[in-house]
Amino acid sequence: MSSVAISVAAGGQDLSSPMDERFGRAAGFLVVDASTGEVLESLGNSASSAAHGAGTGAAALMRDHGVTAVISGRFGPKAHAALSGMGIGAWVAPAGVTAGEALKRFQQGELELMQLRVMR
Repeated sequence: MSSVAISVAAGGQDLSSPMDERFGRAAGFLVVDASTGEVLESLGNSASSAAHGAGTGAAALMRDHGVTAVISGRFGPKAHAALSGMGIGAWVAPAGVTAGEALKRFQQGELELMQLRVMR
């Protein structure tokens, strides 16, 4: 993939779909060209039904599709650690928005980037 791609956890196959608030258990993801906002791919999330490791499985899916940032409502600690380790930013959007609205807020710099917190 030659362009910078970001991903939005989504409950459908286009930007009018509701954003899925659960990263690891999201129904799927929309991979979007960061510069144009064009949906490049709609991915199903086979990891969503895993008994364990849904978040890390979804993180691997993002890596495999060249994503540099992911937008969702919540990220579990293992998913966030996996994404961070892969150099993929995890951005938190508010509940109740569409995938397109979450993307717009990301592009306008309105979303919060999750940070790993080191316990001492």
